[in-house]
Amino acid sequence: MTTTTNYVSSHAIAKLIGASPSAVLNWIDGGLLPCYRTPGGHRRVRTGALIQFLRENEMPVPRSLVGVSRLLVVDDDKGVLRSVKRLIKKRVPALTVETSEGAMDALLKIGIFRPDAVLVDAYMPGMNGVELCEKLRSNTETEHMTVVALSGKVTRKLEEQLLTAGAVAVLGKPLDSQKLLGALGLQTAASFGQ
Repeated sequence: MTTTTNYVSSHAIAKLIGASPSAVLNWIDGGLLPCYRTPGGHRRVRTGALIQFLRENEMPVPRSLVGVSRLLVVDDDKGVLRSVKRLIKKRVPALTVETSEGAMDALLKIGIFRPDAVLVDAYMPGMNGVELCEKLRSNTETEHMTVVALSGKVTRKLEEQLLTAGAVAVLGKPLDSQKLLGALGLQTAASFGQ
């Protein structure tokens, strides 16, 4: 299943989240999980409604369900935060981008902003990017988030640490926006008809 799918069948939901098909049908029939029926009588659930249901019931959200529409950029350098946000908004205006100065601020903002993806600097005072990745992966509410790491000093050792901690990619500074968009599975503004 790809993140571009708008609706998913009850059997696909069961397979995706490791539940029995009868449990999914009970949630639908009980009004807990809204759906519509096809002319053939099959149930279809909007992916957004499924994600909301999973989050409200404190169930893990499979990565394949989550597209990136909300990005949190985490860095201890205000200049980097401003330039990265401006660059991303120029390339993908439909993306909601928030910034956070440091990992501790990011953890607080994640609970409120609920991003789909996090772009994190590897070297920050206090909690570094590796530790932040590990925290995000160890929590069921954040484990689904796509994490991309960014560093001005990418070494093989650092890259291995970040990937092991849960980052999907490690990019160098200055940021190559095309590589970032590829790591996030995003398209450019031209692809959104802008």
